[in-house]
Amino acid sequence: MTKKTMLFIGSTLLMASSVFAASPFEVSIWERYAEGLGWAIVASLGFSVGVAIALKVFDWFSSDIDEWEEIKKGNWSVAIIFVAMIVMIGILVHKVI
Repeated sequence: MTKKTMLFIGSTLLMASSVFAASPFEVSIWERYAEGLGWAIVASLGFSVGVAIALKVFDWFSSDIDEWEEIKKGNWSVAIIFVAMIVMIGILVHKVI
């Protein structure tokens, strides 16, 4: 077998073992779907709260400039700073949740 085939088989076996590690017959598939949906809701709420807090704190620290007015005027540098901050908060929330 080639190296790629061996890596594919190994990764497939590793994924299968992690799925069935908690005895698959103890928890129904619907409970697993509900758990996944719950975590998705928690993650989206955490992300939205984190972004709202970060934008408010950024607004407090930069009281000399009205960021939203600058974005409306077409100032791309302020928009890029906002996008970078939202992405960073998303990465942090992802790591926490």
